[in-house]
Formats: sequence, C-alpha cells, structure tokens
Amino acid sequence: MNLDTATGWGFLGFFLSTYLLIIIGWAVIGIIAHWKLFEKADVEGWKAIIPILNFWEMIKIAGLNPVMILLCLIPGINVLFGIYLAYKFVESFGFGFGGFLLYVIFAPIMMLYMGFSSEVRYTGTYYNY
Repeated sequence: MNLDTATGWGFLGFFLSTYLLIIIGWAVIGIIAHWKLFEKADVEGWKAIIPILNFWEMIKIAGLNPVMILLCLIPGINVLFGIYLAYKFVESFGFGFGGFLLYVIFAPIMMLYMGFSSEVRYTGTYYNY
C-alpha cells in the first residue's frame, strides 16, 4: 500500500465522517426547533418528527387549508407553494418579510429563536375544519 494513497483515504474518511456529524447535528437542531414551534402553536410536539404529518400540521399552523398539500404533487407549483408556506408559517409567529428571509437563509437557527424565545408568540389562526 502506497503511503500517499493511505493518507488520502484517511483524509477522505475524516472529512466525510466530520461532514456526516455536522449534517446529523443540523438535523437534530431542526427537529428540536420544529418540536418547540409546534408546541408553541398548541400542536403536539411529536407530530414534528413524522414526515408527512409534520408538513400537514405546518400547513394548518400557517392557517392554510391542509388540502393544499396536493399542490406539492405538481412540478413547479410545489416550489412556489413551499415558499408561500414558509412565508405564511413565519408570519403566523408575528414576523414579516425580513423574518421570512432570515428563516430561509438560517432556517434551524431562526426556528430555534422562534421556538425558545419568550418574545415570540403564535399569533396565527390554526386551521380547524
């Protein structure tokens, strides 16, 4: 085995494992933040970790009709709906366009702030049918 090859593989393994740990940490932060946001909106926090249910509840927290989840099946429209949903979700916690931009750029950090800050309150109307 060539020393240069072994060093290269060691570096690659170190880089990939570090990257994986960062991604897992970022995901855990996102889960904790979603859990707190759901609880702040009077929705059970465990619903934040179930893949389709969390999206369904997020739509309801934003005050939109949950049937709008069908828009996610239309290519192109799904991206626009995702942007609109993120805006309405942030707006339901009392933020405007600036808060929306922070949410898009620094999502987990902004969600942690929204979830754990005592200054941020859920001001939206939960969609109940």
